Amino acid sequence: MEYTEKNAQLMRFLGIVVLIVLLAGLTYWYNQSNKPKVFPRTDATEGQVISGFPEELLMGAKSPKITQSYLVDYGNKANQYSTQFTIKADFLLTFLKYKVYLQNNGYYLSNENIQTSTDKAKIRSGGLYGVKKDKTVNVLIIEGADKKTLDITVSYVEKGK
Repeated sequence: MEYTEKNAQLMRFLGIVVLIVLLAGLTYWYNQSNKPKVFPRTDATEGQVISGFPEELLMGAKSPKITQSYLVDYGNKANQYSTQFTIKADFLLTFLKYKVYLQNNGYYLSNENIQTSTDKAKIRSGGLYGVKKDKTVNVLIIEGADKKTLDITVSYVEKGK
């Protein structure tokens, strides 16, 4: 009788251990599968444009002040090259340069807008979003309060890299 009682206790103990290991394994698997993916970002040297960013998307700006430029590598799915810079230029002329460039280079403009702030400063901002096969270009232009400078952010995504 004592022998079978010890066997029963041992079996209960082993059952509990197996259950704990199984729950720990399932918890680990669940946490790993629901972990958000973090894609590496590579920043350019200060004041420089990241390698791979199409220089023509600076629109020939004279002496642009590069405030940031980086690459986000999404593995073999896509690469995103983004550059933010400040130039002295006319808002509408710069907006139209980007629009004409995108259209002349086969991009479909799926979004295009210009807005003016409702406050006293009447600051203009504009955006363009162009799509072409495996490439997209997103342009954001914000007019400075002095009406002479523009803050421009251009993101270029190339899919299937």
